[in-house]
Order: sequence, then structure tokens, then C-alpha cells
Amino acid sequence: MADPMTPAQLISQLKKWGVKYQEYGDWQQHNRNHVGKWGPVHGFGWHHTGSDNEDQRILLRKGYTDLPGPLSHFGIAQTGIVWLIGWGRANHAGLGDDDVLAALIAERNLPVDNEANTDGNSRLYGVEFWYSGSHPMTPAQYESGILLSAAICDFHNWTGASILAHGEWQPGKWDPGYAPGKMMDMDNVREDIDRRLEMGPKPVPTPNIEAVPAPKSETYKEVWNTDSMKKPATHPSVENPYWEPESMLRYAAEQAAEANSKMHDLLAEVRYNQAMLKQIMKHLGLS
Repeated sequence: MADPMTPAQLISQLKKWGVKYQEYGDWQQHNRNHVGKWGPVHGFGWHHTGSDNEDQRILLRKGYTDLPGPLSHFGIAQTGIVWLIGWGRANHAGLGDDDVLAALIAERNLPVDNEANTDGNSRLYGVEFWYSGSHPMTPAQYESGILLSAAICDFHNWTGASILAHGEWQPGKWDPGYAPGKMMDMDNVREDIDRRLEMGPKPVPTPNIEAVPAPKSETYKEVWNTDSMKKPATHPSVENPYWEPESMLRYAAEQAAEANSKMHDLLAEVRYNQAMLKQIMKHLGLS
């Protein structure tokens, strides 16, 4: 028995376990709590949508005329992206077997579901995998389902025994399936979840230290402020034959400015001489 996670706690768990997720609309407030309470929660139910459409967000959010949404808390696309659809009571589990619920709470082997006398929408988290169920889900979907389940189990200190299929909860259901009318082996699913829990959360990628540039204070400043460039011949020194790069650049700039000034003076003198020569030639009648 446990209180459902808050939206903030859920996001924290998804990040902790490296679940690739996307938020859809106002999922944090989208629910059917006006119909009844959600919680305490005892497990996590797996479903298939019955369709292979690549975008089933609207379907899961709005539902049908006789079954209004949200139809689940999560939707897992064929790419493995986990979409956050709603949070609170959702129309995903319906009525199921109270004996199954008792076994789920005790985390023991589930009995065959032969009754529909207990409300599952108030007691279970639910995920809808976007596929028909008449064939296996994609490997990306399956991996995301295992990882999402591990994230939820980790928060509540559950094991894989707290995961069940819709087909194990409600008589007549067979989802999630792998072939027409055939439910996938949920014992294998629970074993995979337990193995994932034993591995622990996915490690947060560490940056490549070699690729991270060292702070400037530890690189260029020390080099820049070191006497490392040989002095020009105009400033010889036996005691200190080297200058700092900044001193060399300043000297070069000063020399360039001085040369530029001399060039201007020389050009001015040339223009003056040309003007005088023109006047002399004109006076002598040579122009």
C-alpha cells in the first residue's frame, strides 16, 4: 500500500532512471479524480492500445464517448518515448479480480483472474503501449516499459511482482499481446524488471574531461605573462634576453605606428616636391 507519486516525484524518478519521456498537455492535472479517489496504489498495469498508429496521444488523453480519458498515465510510442498523459485516476484497468489484487499487494504469484469485482483504476498505475497486440511490441517499447517499471518499483520499494498485465487483472482481456488473442509472458517481464532493478539506475553520463578546456586562469594567463619571446635586436640584454608576449606586441605596434607616421611624412614631402617641380617646369615653359 502506498500513496501515488506526485508529478514532481515522478519526474525525479524518470530522470534518475534515464527514462526518455515527453510531457503532453496539462498531464499533471488531467485525471478523473471527480469520479473517485486514486490511491493507495498497489501495482503497475501493462496494456496495449489495440492500434499501430504512430501517434496515439489524443486517443489516450480524450478516450471515447463511453470511456472518457485519460486512458492511462503513460503512453509508450514505437520509438520508446514515454509520453506523460495524465496523473490521477485514469480509465485503464477497470474492474478486476480481488484475489489478484491481494496477491499483487503480497507480491506473490498471481492467481487466474475469474472475477471482476474490484476497481483497478483507483489502485494501479497504468501504461498503454502503442501497438495492436497482434504482434510483438518494438524492442524500444519493451526496453522503455522495463525501465519505466523499474523507476516506479524503485520509488515504492516494490519488485517486479508488483507488475501485472491487463489480461491478468480483468477476465476476457489478453493485453499486452504478442499475437492475436495471446498475452505476452509476464513472468519473463517481471524477471527482466527485477534484473533491471538489481543493475540500479542508469549512470549519469560523465563529461569527457580531456575535451573540457582548462580555465583561462590556468592556461593562457600564466603563459602570456612569462618572458618567452626573444627581444628585438634594438633592445639587447644579456641579463634578460626575453620579453613577455604582451611587451613584444606593444613594441611591434609602436614600431608600426612610427613607420606609418614616417610614411605619411615621406608622402607629404613627395607631394610637395612634385608641386614645386610642376611650378618650375611651368615657369620655364616646359609644361
